[in-house]
Amino acid sequence: MLAGLMIRLALLVIVWSLSVGPGHGTEGPGQSRSFPRMPPPGIPIPSATRGELEQLLSGLTRDIEGLKVSLKSEPSLMELLPDVQVYHNAIRYALEDDIFYQTNDFAAARKLLGDGRERTRLLRQGQAPWNQATGLVVRGYTSKIDGSVQPYGLVVPASYQAGAQRRHRLDLWYHGRNNKLSELSFISERERSNGEFTPQDTFVLHPYGRYCNANKFAGEVDVLEAMENVQKHYPIDEDRIAVRGFSMGGAATWHLAAHYAWMWAAASPGAGFVDTAIFQKVSQWTNQPPWYQKKLWHLYDVTDYAANLFNCPVVAYSGEIDPQKQAADLMGRAMAAEGLDLVHIIGPNTAHKFEPKAKEELARRVDALMAQGRNPMPKKVRFTTWTLRYNRMAWITVDGLERHWERARIEAQIVGADRIEATTRNVSALTFSMPTGLCPLARARRPIVLLDGQELAAPAVAHDGSWTAHFQKLASRWRAAPSGADGRVAEAARIAGTD
Repeated sequence: MLAGLMIRLALLVIVWSLSVGPGHGTEGPGQSRSFPRMPPPGIPIPSATRGELEQLLSGLTRDIEGLKVSLKSEPSLMELLPDVQVYHNAIRYALEDDIFYQTNDFAAARKLLGDGRERTRLLRQGQAPWNQATGLVVRGYTSKIDGSVQPYGLVVPASYQAGAQRRHRLDLWYHGRNNKLSELSFISERERSNGEFTPQDTFVLHPYGRYCNANKFAGEVDVLEAMENVQKHYPIDEDRIAVRGFSMGGAATWHLAAHYAWMWAAASPGAGFVDTAIFQKVSQWTNQPPWYQKKLWHLYDVTDYAANLFNCPVVAYSGEIDPQKQAADLMGRAMAAEGLDLVHIIGPNTAHKFEPKAKEELARRVDALMAQGRNPMPKKVRFTTWTLRYNRMAWITVDGLERHWERARIEAQIVGADRIEATTRNVSALTFSMPTGLCPLARARRPIVLLDGQELAAPAVAHDGSWTAHFQKLASRWRAAPSGADGRVAEAARIAGTD
């Protein structure tokens, strides 16, 4: 609970720091900065067009409300209602927020309203053909954050057959920055464009990410929830999932690759940004940020998490003359400091775009990594974090820190059927957990854990092959915690480590 409060306070400070930007402190007494609205106001909507769209929207609203009643006894169909609601929301928000930017948007709105009404008609008949369709498919889900319905786009490979058990590769593609992005424009594009990469026999997920936030904050959760929704409806191979993107999407890729490294078979960021100080040119600010603001940059600065890329292969791309090549250069140096090499494909004499031959090489390398797949139970894991917001790497979970917002490290290795060796820094509690079918330890035996030089007898591996062990540091000495005390130990460690 306390750790959660600290994270919420941290996010508030970070949001404030991003909003004040480099001009912080330059206003005179009684003055305040003004910021342009994002997304910006759109073009005027002719009254006849507004009336037409509002009438069509009202019809779709009635259809949706009717489905909420008629599908109460059909939960499998009711759970598909977000696939209709995304169309409704796209037009409602565009009308309410004045975000039509060109006259073609009015025709796009009419089309989306028609698509939404067609899906309601099909659901009333007990049908959902888009659930088995291949090609470009727009879908939605209800977010656990706020109960809102969020859209995503999907490229479903022609090889997909509904009901078949064969599992498919999944690539996540993060979109770049567009100040005029809206759910209307996002869904319209996802209905007509495959995107930059469409590998054979591969699902490609395009998260909306709640506008333009480089898939941080709620946009980060949006990625995880959209992926969960795809895995619910389609046979996805969990060991062949990649994160990819360009520009702002490249920043999102760096972020998710480093913070969730164990989840991916490959990461391929293009351009983007990876830090706060250099990208925001903080050294040029009139007033420098306070110390506590700088400390909280450790939540997201990817250079601070470079060691985690030991657990995830990365193939980066930059145009040779693109200023945003800076991101990969910074990560190359940060990874080198951790003893890691960055594979960096560079498009010759190219600015902020993909160079064709370099793009082919990039695709070839990523495809090779995806064919190999992720190791779901790596024998060696390296993990660094600064906060319990990001506290897991593969079979390791950090449950407590001695000092929050300072670097913590753990390196652990399975060295035999009954032995694990690990070293830690700034960690006060941790858990090792290996599921049935993946745990390489000998069943029904108590493995030895060498933790910072201390030999500890861990709980026995269960007869089903799973194993979980909790450890807590007290007075600079590690001890094994009872198997049923994991929640209490973790909470105690969080409270003890808040200085």
